[in-house]
Amino acid sequence: MFVESLKNRLKSFFSGSDETVAPIKASFSPLVYRLESPKYQLFDLHGENWVSGWVFYWGDKVVSELAVTADKTFVGSFSVNLPRPDVGAYVPFIPAARTCGFNFKLPALSSTLKKIQIDVVFSDQTHADFLTYDVDVVRSQAAKFAEYQNKLQQIPAPDGALVFLTQGHSQTKEYQNGIIPAVLTMQSYLQKSGVDIERIKTLLDFGCGSGRLLVGWHMITPLIRLHGCDLNPQLIQWAQQHLPQPIDCQLSHLNPPLPYQDHQFDFIYLISVFTHLSLETQKQWIQEFKRILRKDGYLMVTLHGELYVRNSFDQQHVHFLAFDRTGYAEEGQASVEGENFYRAFHRFDFVAELFAGFAIKGYFPNGNDKHRNTLFQVAQSQDVYVMQYLGE
Repeated sequence: MFVESLKNRLKSFFSGSDETVAPIKASFSPLVYRLESPKYQLFDLHGENWVSGWVFYWGDKVVSELAVTADKTFVGSFSVNLPRPDVGAYVPFIPAARTCGFNFKLPALSSTLKKIQIDVVFSDQTHADFLTYDVDVVRSQAAKFAEYQNKLQQIPAPDGALVFLTQGHSQTKEYQNGIIPAVLTMQSYLQKSGVDIERIKTLLDFGCGSGRLLVGWHMITPLIRLHGCDLNPQLIQWAQQHLPQPIDCQLSHLNPPLPYQDHQFDFIYLISVFTHLSLETQKQWIQEFKRILRKDGYLMVTLHGELYVRNSFDQQHVHFLAFDRTGYAEEGQASVEGENFYRAFHRFDFVAELFAGFAIKGYFPNGNDKHRNTLFQVAQSQDVYVMQYLGE
């Protein structure tokens, strides 16, 4: 399987902490990034590839360029200096984030190439491992990727206005192209947490939006019975009218219950959902998950962790201090639950207590392994937890 092979081939990536920032009883990677292309299914094994995205360092260091190696052959150095006002707006206190973009062309490479290594080079000429693109695995899965891409083109995508409601941008093509990498990353999280994906027979996407990730699961694992729910009627109506028939999407509400049977699901995932709900509402939903999840079933949750707290509040802010003291903070007095401006922040120890009755099987701070960076993250720099329900 692609994700298992990818897991076995990846090397240990850069990790650490920035001593210039006050500690908060947790750790996070000081490299914040997004690889936008080439997606797995769009990688050209026989020609040129454009590599694009953005990366900056959370601290005083400035990423000046990327050093690229194909196996053991140095390809070249490429500047990190393109304007990214969309990124800089979220981290105004890090000037380098405003020009953290990169976009460069890789020449056609050897047909026996196994991997492309991308390292960051800081302005002080120090280096750090950044990303490894496993070309050998992409080559071995080329037929599958072509099949997925063909299927993807046959499934309608929402227009830009609907895309914006869930993705924060209006690019329909990016919405589509990111589906396959996102689901493969989710499956990689599961495998790294010891989950046998073949034992998952029923799945619920809680907060499914327009069903974007469900489309990926449908293409990659068509035997799983797929369900989704969301409280936005506009998104659910679109999903019901346009997604393949085996995918069942239902309208939900801010609070339980859900229209599902007891112990119906083997796996439930929440991508950036509890990040926008109050603690009381989160607790209600955890109890509902215990009702509809089978014993020994799995739950995947993405949450705003330490990096989001550092980005959102001054170190003397009441929410920063609350997070430091208790492991949880909530900002929502001026917003409505479920909306983007209603935000909740969780630390690992608080999560372990909040999800009593679940065992944490996998923890990926900022979406990464402890010593490696994920090529295509599912939820930008959010902490990812994989938990197993112990039953009651």
